[in-house]
Amino acid sequence: MESKKYKITVFSDSHGNVNAFKKAMPIINSSDYFVYLGDGNRDLDKVLPEITAEVIRVKGNCDVMSEHPQDAVLTVGETKFMITHGNAYGVKSSTIGLAAHARETGCAWALYGHTHRAQVFDAGGVMLLNPGSAGYGKPTCAVIEGDGKFFTAEIISL
Repeated sequence: MESKKYKITVFSDSHGNVNAFKKAMPIINSSDYFVYLGDGNRDLDKVLPEITAEVIRVKGNCDVMSEHPQDAVLTVGETKFMITHGNAYGVKSSTIGLAAHARETGCAWALYGHTHRAQVFDAGGVMLLNPGSAGYGKPTCAVIEGDGKFFTAEIISL
């Protein structure tokens, strides 16, 4: 019996660049989940009808009128993903608080934005992923794939 394969596309910090979503739509719609980490929720609203993946989103520090939560947890198979913009955890100076909170809430991954720097790394047993910015510089996003227990991630240039 073949196990289920999951795909999660992660975006953050579009800051007005709706074209980044449009360019990535084939990637987004080939995913089971589309995670948006904030700072451009109005941009996402403009393309939401075109997205077929399940959407999970949080607000960023620039989403001042947003009613979306600051944090969320997505469970995919046996794995929990913490979803946050990151500003509340001070990620521009350190990811220690973010990793600690993810660990405390039983999350194996913490997905965050805010810094506009794309990176994936292990922080004491918690995988931290920042997809970079979909709106500034060379736009990027991230794709996470796995079987529900083990996941890998890569940064994609848009």
